[in-house]
Formats: sequence, structure tokens, C-alpha cells
Amino acid sequence: MRISRLVPAVVVLGTILPIAAPAGAAPAASVGGGELVFQAEAAAGDLTQNDLYVIRSDGSHLRRLTTTPDRHEFGPAWNATGTRIAFWRTPAPFGPGAVWTMRADGTDQRQLTHGVDARDPVWDPTGTRIAFTLVGPDGFHLATMRAADGGDLRVLTSGPDLDFEPAWSPDGTRLAFTRGSQQGDAGDVYLLDLGTGAVRQVTASPDYDHQVAWSPDGRRLVFERDVPTASSVWTVDPDGTHLRQVTSGPYFDTGPTFSPDGRRIAFGSNRTGTFLDDLWAVNTDGTGPRLIRHLPDSESFPDWT
Repeated sequence: MRISRLVPAVVVLGTILPIAAPAGAAPAASVGGGELVFQAEAAAGDLTQNDLYVIRSDGSHLRRLTTTPDRHEFGPAWNATGTRIAFWRTPAPFGPGAVWTMRADGTDQRQLTHGVDARDPVWDPTGTRIAFTLVGPDGFHLATMRAADGGDLRVLTSGPDLDFEPAWSPDGTRLAFTRGSQQGDAGDVYLLDLGTGAVRQVTASPDYDHQVAWSPDGRRLVFERDVPTASSVWTVDPDGTHLRQVTSGPYFDTGPTFSPDGRRIAFGSNRTGTFLDDLWAVNTDGTGPRLIRHLPDSESFPDWT
């Protein structure tokens, strides 16, 4: 199966689909306020290196947060107050992940996990716990820990299914995540009730549904759906109703996230080139696609605060 963020390279395949949005656009004057943190991949000697950057949602004030030779930083996520960022780091070219946090300016970097393969961190609404993907010999599972020091590790799921890329609900009661299997379904969106432990399926598609995130009011989920020739952004209610495709075309639109006001969705895309060179934003109904910024390196998986 294919699991996003396990292999940093993106391969663009295939055929041309109908275009639903312009391939080029002027930088956005305003797309919802706040800042986006994202990962960007660039050449580093014989290898590549992924580092983390922050940019305002109007495309200005680009700032680099990490620069770690022979290391990759992936999957950045803001806490609710926008004061700290969680991410996971691996040795290059790739290896076991470790969850870290840092201040919004890149300082005070703290490693929270040791001796395990930990990926895809996300904060709870209070900023006191972090959920993440725990990779072990028996598969991929969801786990949480204290955000301050990585203590009080709690494994939430088990069994043969592959559970990864958690997203904490704004009210703190549920985790949305992707569940796949080594043989069979590439992945669908599920919900875990943290109070009861009950798991419920949200999407059921032969395609690969993943990279799920919540709207600020908790009433919608946004996710990426992959087919062999493209990736697109979709939304759905947490109960599985009102499924809607937001973007389409011969593009790889990846890692969607809602704006703070819930009216826009940001995502990485290859809309102006071969690689994921752009950050874009679009209205939640699919109208008004706007280029936030074109950068020369491959970037994706933004998170908006």
C-alpha cells in the first residue's frame, strides 16, 4: 500500500484529466489570515533534504525554521495558540521517525520520542497532549503522549489494520485518521471516539483517502483522495454524509488544511510545474483557487494557524 509521508519523493504519473481550475494565478492578496507552516524538499549534495518553513497566508514573509544536514523534517502541525509546532524528524535518506516540538520561530527544539518509530504528530486543543502514528513490528497504530516531555504514552489502536495520520477534533473528543491494510484497501477515513474507544468508518472508496484535517468548528473534514494519475481535495461531514470534491484536474493536490475561519482550504500542488512547487488556497466549495506562493523546491503538507 502507499502511505503518504513514508517516502518523501512524489512521482507524477499518467494521463491528463479535465481541468477544473486555472493552472496559473496571481499570488493571493488575502486568503484567510494567519500563517502556514509547511515542509519543503531541496537538493542537498547527493541526496535531498526536507526542512520546515513558515509563510503568511498572503504569500509574504517566508521564513525558514529548520536546517539540519542529513536530516528530514516532515508533517508540521501548529498548537492551538500558534506558539509551538510539532513535527517528525528522520535521518536521510530515510529512517525511523522521532517526534519533536519547537517554538514558532524554530528555536527551543525538543525531542519527545526515543527508541520508537513515531510520525505524524498533532496537538490536542489544550496543547497538553500529542497524538501520533506509532510504527512497530506489528503495524501502524495511533498513540498519544504528553506534549511537554513525551511521557504517559498511550497506544489507542491495535490489530492488523494500519492506522496513521491522526487529526484531533476541535472539541478534543475524537481522532480522525486513515485506516488501511497491507493487503486490500489502500486507506479510508475513520473516526476514533476517545471516550469509548469506538471506531467508525467515514469514507469508503476504492481510492486512497488520507491526510485528513478538521474544520475549526468540527463540522467538516477535509482530506486528500489519490488515484493513479492525480490527487484531489475532498470534504465530508464526520458522519460520512455530504461528500464533496473540492479540486480536480491533472494535478497532485496534497495535504489540505482549513483556514482559521473555515472558509478556505490550503494545499500543496504541482499546478504550475512538474513537482509540488506551489502552495494554493481555494474556497471550500471549490471556487476561487488562488496561488499563495510559487517556490523552486517541492513543498507540501501545510498547516494553517
